[in-house]
Amino acid sequence: MIKRDTILKYRNSPAVRSLGIYTFTNFFGKGVAFLLLPYFTHVLTKSDIGLISLFSSAIIFLMPFISMGVLQSASTDYFKLSKADFRDFFTTGLLLPVAVFMLSLLLFYLFRDTLTTRYHFPLSFTWLIPVVTFLSFLSQHVINLIRNEENPGLFMKTVLGRLFIEIGLAIVLISGLKMAWDGRITGILVSYLAFAVYAVYFLLNRQYLFGKIKKEVIKEELLFSVPIVTMQFSVFCMNYSDGFFLSRFTHDNNAEVGVYSIACVFGSIIITLCSALLQYMLPRIYKMLSEPAIDYKGIRKLFRVYIGIMSGGLVLLLVFVPLAYRFMIHEAYLPGLNYYYLICIGYFFWTIAYLFFSFLLYYRHKRKIIGLSAAFACISLTSNYFFVKNMGSQGAAISVFCSYFVVLMITLIFTRKQMGFIFKKAQPQNESA
Repeated sequence: MIKRDTILKYRNSPAVRSLGIYTFTNFFGKGVAFLLLPYFTHVLTKSDIGLISLFSSAIIFLMPFISMGVLQSASTDYFKLSKADFRDFFTTGLLLPVAVFMLSLLLFYLFRDTLTTRYHFPLSFTWLIPVVTFLSFLSQHVINLIRNEENPGLFMKTVLGRLFIEIGLAIVLISGLKMAWDGRITGILVSYLAFAVYAVYFLLNRQYLFGKIKKEVIKEELLFSVPIVTMQFSVFCMNYSDGFFLSRFTHDNNAEVGVYSIACVFGSIIITLCSALLQYMLPRIYKMLSEPAIDYKGIRKLFRVYIGIMSGGLVLLLVFVPLAYRFMIHEAYLPGLNYYYLICIGYFFWTIAYLFFSFLLYYRHKRKIIGLSAAFACISLTSNYFFVKNMGSQGAAISVFCSYFVVLMITLIFTRKQMGFIFKKAQPQNESA
């Protein structure tokens, strides 16, 4: 039986408090949007929700090209470089996202006719998508820095502050001004603009800006960006390309995309749990790996905690989400419950695969990352094309389940040398990039 003193010890532990704050922040952020699903499904049409889903997916598609691997390299180099060197790295690293952002504005303008005719995008999306993507990149960059500083209180304030602006403004615009889908997107845009103002203040206050511009950093980031962009493009293909295939092969003005996207929102709760845990765990794992004497026992312990929490979370979601689905969501979206189970289990496969994949990111195994990411993208796109074209939304859900299972198996095979110590008390083999 667990003693009271032991419970109090863990409750008062700084590590436990930090994990609790990160988990609460991510889940509360997701929970607010989740609790608002009844509102959005009653005030917006299926086509509106489908369009908003495609807007969000387009941002996720563009994000790896704008971020250019800067988010990932900053998360690891923060622990490797001195404060002065990291300032130079951070300043130089911002040049690439700004350049790609300007290029994306031009490309979206040139392909505006394809976007408006094939996917029913309004013309305003040609500039809204690049702008919101860049602002989202800046937001995530600052949030990662706050996380690396191990400042959970500030992390919670910044993440939830932006979210409250986004949701509050969306409700006012949709219900008050009857703006429908454009009210939701306006809320997103304004909230990121507000965060950008804070981001500038934060970066100036921490003296991360106005370092030296170093050509070697640009060259290194360009080389590192290739595997990162490839990997994140593959994540887009696996997570979000199904919506675009549905939009392409259905002719109901994105109404079916709207129904399917609600099922994906419920399924993605397992990914939210993954993100909450990794916000806490990855910086600590990277820090352990950066020490002269690596604490493999400590890393194994974190892995066991992660796997246990994720498995328990999957069981709870499979049991309770169908109840929430039936009592919270407008009946027009109930057909999506048929897709939910496959989607949720498929996403669970990915959360396990990504944990193993994160070691390849830390050690910068560029060839493996590029090769695996390209393979994952091909698997997902081929699966989505075949199943969605022939079976519609049900096929999309089957594709998610099958493709993620294959991805997990491939990941376990190709990371066995780096991750062998997780399953037995042995150090990983040579970790050179």
